Amino acid sequence: MHDQPDHIAPAHAEVAEIWPRDGRIRVLGHVVGAASGAGTLVARVRDAAGTELRLAAKGRGSRFEVSVPLDALASATPEGDRVWDLYLVPDGCDDALRLGRHLDDVPGKKKIFTYPAQRAGGLRIEPYYTVQDNLSITCRRLTRQREESR
Repeated sequence: MHDQPDHIAPAHAEVAEIWPRDGRIRVLGHVVGAASGAGTLVARVRDAAGTELRLAAKGRGSRFEVSVPLDALASATPEGDRVWDLYLVPDGCDDALRLGRHLDDVPGKKKIFTYPAQRAGGLRIEPYYTVQDNLSITCRRLTRQREESR
């Protein structure tokens, strides 16, 4: 008899690696529930309807790679501290797949994985996992007090 998983992960863009450095955030992974990893990364500002940044995602088979340039992210960020939620729209697919890491055995990544912050356009920019183990990027305006606490 074959073991069956407790649940089957819904279609999503499974993150394998995150490389925040050199003025960009590079993300590598593969799609689950879609044929192609090539397509468009869509970054949407949480709680700011209509604010999006679209970037080309390279792909080979089900694998994808995308780099988010921090200057582009900073210039598109509305006033105040903001969170960008990340989605991949694979070529030939109408659905936006949420970027996240769900197929490993590490729940609760928000409290486990941390990534270095970078600065661009007066913002402190940092990728992080949400409580649902999805990938988002936080952008916080730099203030004198925040600068001195670093």
